[in-house]
Amino acid sequence: MNNPYKKILYPIHIFQTHIKENELIKDELFSNIQKYSKDVSIPDGWLTDNILTSFDSNNINIKLFGEDSIVHEYYQKYLSTFFDKVVRLDLPDIWFNYYSNGEYQEAHHHVHPNIKNKTHFSCIHYLRYDPEVHQPVTFVDPLMLIRSHSLEMDSNNYHEKYSPEIREGSLLMFPAYLEHFVKKSDPTPDNPRISIAFNIIIKQYGDETDEY
Repeated sequence: MNNPYKKILYPIHIFQTHIKENELIKDELFSNIQKYSKDVSIPDGWLTDNILTSFDSNNINIKLFGEDSIVHEYYQKYLSTFFDKVVRLDLPDIWFNYYSNGEYQEAHHHVHPNIKNKTHFSCIHYLRYDPEVHQPVTFVDPLMLIRSHSLEMDSNNYHEKYSPEIREGSLLMFPAYLEHFVKKSDPTPDNPRISIAFNIIIKQYGDETDEY
């Protein structure tokens, strides 16, 4: 090839859609999440302050998000639109995060020993979200330190952090290895930010089964 050209290598894909039935899901889950938020605590190792999360509360998560929960039908429906073949997805880990007192979430990813090793993607569903007062997730470039010695850092098109535009009902899917965090916000005791986070395993992709 004699002509100059530019090629993008190894892109990171973040997928986003909107769950039209969010009000239905919120009506089903909101009061119970509020009730159970009083029975949870911050997991060991989390560098945050007052976030209420059911991450370590398996019994609560089964009650809220078990196989009979309303969320499974809609998550399968909307997540499948991100793939170019028929997929069957498994949700091995699912929990709620309840922000109301100005909490934050430190930078982290979902590939570590206390989450199942085969996790392919992680997801966030914004069950309750007010863009005027709540903070979205922010993603971090995994090659940021390496790129700091590159001319890429000087490009107007390069951003080491990215925050998608979120509204209530937004559903995000991203690689489980991708670091992300939530900035500290002002307290909103009467207007909590509630997200449902979960990991997915691709059990079937097209005609292939359990190959991932």
